[in-house]
Amino acid sequence: MAGMILAALALSAAAAPLSATAALAQPQSPKGGETLVFDAPSYAHFGEFRQGKSKLEKASVTLWLPPGEAKVPAVMIAHTIGGWRDAGEGKYVQPLLDAGYAVLGLDHFTGRGITRAADVAGAISPISPASDALLALQRVADHPRLDAGRIALIGFSMGGVTTELTANEFIRSRILGTSLRFAAHVSVYAPCSYIFSNGSNRMTTGAPMLRLQGGKDETAPAEKCALIETLIKQADPAVQRRTIIYPEAYHAWDQAFFSTPKYHPHHVNARLCPVVDFGAAQRFYKPDGGIRPFDPTEFAGCLKASAGYTMGYDAAVTQKAGTEMLAFLAEQLKP
Repeated sequence: MAGMILAALALSAAAAPLSATAALAQPQSPKGGETLVFDAPSYAHFGEFRQGKSKLEKASVTLWLPPGEAKVPAVMIAHTIGGWRDAGEGKYVQPLLDAGYAVLGLDHFTGRGITRAADVAGAISPISPASDALLALQRVADHPRLDAGRIALIGFSMGGVTTELTANEFIRSRILGTSLRFAAHVSVYAPCSYIFSNGSNRMTTGAPMLRLQGGKDETAPAEKCALIETLIKQADPAVQRRTIIYPEAYHAWDQAFFSTPKYHPHHVNARLCPVVDFGAAQRFYKPDGGIRPFDPTEFAGCLKASAGYTMGYDAAVTQKAGTEMLAFLAEQLKP
């Protein structure tokens, strides 16, 4: 499997128009996927998750399989706060199938009746999609074509947050209660906002993480992202985490419908908020890594003040990031 993808990447260098990442121009998800609907708890905020309170709703995951009968690794895709778009997340499905992966596409919105969320504060709490992803993993783990030990999660924007949250043991263990985990995580232009301490236990699940960030992304201030990475490394020094920053890239760099960079003043953001620990110890982190008590009023205020960010497409970054993603998946999901 790794050889197939690395061969595709080698071809990319020689003939860019035929490269695996050039196929990201695919306008929509392929037809014929099997959609699995499952019960999905919705949490109004992280506090409800910590308290074990939720409202039971529905989410779904669509499965596409490559040809053949053998077990294969899989890549699950978590969508942005705009919901699943065939021209957005869907364009990754066929290149991943061509590389020999099964593909699983999450839908957090349809079953919950959500039609708009990007500029609607509280439309969905980040913990709900994270729960969906883990429950979807549990739902498909016994599928006869899937190798349950080689399922990765990739996500974009809100989906990137989903990817990062599911890599936290505080969250994974409370939702699944078993040893099941994602084998690898790719977070693409995810906002930098949270950590999840886990008492004396390991902070992360131990699965490797690739983070792809834009240098001009207002949802990911460099100092906040760096502090989060420092805190995770201090708590879990053995975990493999790599961040690649594309200096000129804005948020949503791979979404061609944002052809010209545009500032969206009402979109939910937390750039002015301190890093928040929503794990075993709820608290704020100061820029120097010191701690202070969590203040819900302050948090609500900084969220309001932080609203807005720029989105803009960048074809070159889209291809570079796609190549990095494929190479990472090939390495982490090899037999």
